[in-house]
Amino acid sequence: MLADQYQYSAIFHYFCFWHKFIVIFPFYTISYDTLIKLLCLGDAHLGRYPSRVPTDDPSLSVRSVWGNAVTKAIDKDVDAVILTGDMADNINSYFEAYGVLRKGISRLNNSDIPVIAVAGNHDYNVFPKLVESIPNDNLIFLGQDGSWSEATIKTRSGRSLRYVGWSFPNSHYEHSPLDTFHHAQSEDFTVGIVHGDLEGQGKYAPLTKGDLDSQPVDLWLLGHVHAPRLYENYRVPVLYPGSPQPLDPGEPGTHGPWMITIDERNRIQAEQLPIATVRYEEIPIDVSNTDEIAHVHTAITEQLEQCGHELTQRHPALRHLCCRLLLHGQTRLHRTLSTEGLTNIDMFDLEVNGCNITIDKVLFGTTPNRDIQEIAQLTNDPPGMLARWLVELQSDPSHVLLRHAHSAALTVYRSSGFKGLEERKPDSETLSNLVNQQALLLLDELLSQKENDG
Repeated sequence: MLADQYQYSAIFHYFCFWHKFIVIFPFYTISYDTLIKLLCLGDAHLGRYPSRVPTDDPSLSVRSVWGNAVTKAIDKDVDAVILTGDMADNINSYFEAYGVLRKGISRLNNSDIPVIAVAGNHDYNVFPKLVESIPNDNLIFLGQDGSWSEATIKTRSGRSLRYVGWSFPNSHYEHSPLDTFHHAQSEDFTVGIVHGDLEGQGKYAPLTKGDLDSQPVDLWLLGHVHAPRLYENYRVPVLYPGSPQPLDPGEPGTHGPWMITIDERNRIQAEQLPIATVRYEEIPIDVSNTDEIAHVHTAITEQLEQCGHELTQRHPALRHLCCRLLLHGQTRLHRTLSTEGLTNIDMFDLEVNGCNITIDKVLFGTTPNRDIQEIAQLTNDPPGMLARWLVELQSDPSHVLLRHAHSAALTVYRSSGFKGLEERKPDSETLSNLVNQQALLLLDELLSQKENDG
């Protein structure tokens, strides 16, 4: 029912499994042992706590997921753990991040697992201090003070793996870190690690596809973007592991560290480990043909419970699901829902398979239970004229009404009173949906008046 928007699993050229790499040819099969296993994560922001969830449950904290990621690394017997920056939220979180990071790194050290890290724009001043205060050699900090550096480490198989990395020297960096990349080609498999904004033009180390493609690197691991994403259309794989635990509704979908395997022919598989205990999700709720609010409540409860069952079966680690509901479908209650909304959304809180489900917000995308095409046939009639405009709006994204609406919206967003809210102006799709929604409400009101007068 609900697709995982952010769970990516890619196989480059062949099919790969955790401990055996299987190359499938038309007439025979050859097996290769996987030689290198890496666990990658970043943007944990230790010191912060996921919003809109209870703060008295330690299993929902970022530190808990970091601890679980360390356990995964030990259980999987990985060759290294790679941290792509912003593991700590900021300088004010130094002491909280220090204890949690040190404990995890110590556990990895006890299992002979090295940690390779770079600093991001949030922990540029925190991470170097953490490194200085951890008295062991299994933590390798790359790129201090904004200068590229490298380290070569033997893996468990005896093969050497080269890491090159760059760290933020300050909270902002307006140039591409790759402008100062001068590392030569190596016979060893090379992993590039940098915290930056891919295809961005801002002040957080902007990176471009061309810059990444042109470097003698076999795999890029990036930090800064909280939404996990694996880029397959580059010369070499590029991975944003995303935040291991989502922090607010702007980070929906599946989260968790990534397991990367590299075989003796340098073929790569990257797979997300969905160990996040919190999830934010927008869930569509079909309320078609409902004619009483009680029926709407029933539809919400039943569909929310079904969605909870599906998600918890796929992600057993899930302990809290924070939802934004999108009500859709044709219903006689369209005008009531759009104008009055739903009261007491706490009544929909559920517990499914050990996961608590709460509602953050309810959005309304319903339509009146009326035949717009039929109404549009009415002539010399205000509802008919409005219905014809609605039909035109749905087929013409450049309709004159949308141009007027866009102009009016710009006037509002540029006004002195509105600027202080720091809200972004709506995009074309959002504006079109808003115009359609208001037009439908007006049409419903006109038809109701006509029916009452008739």
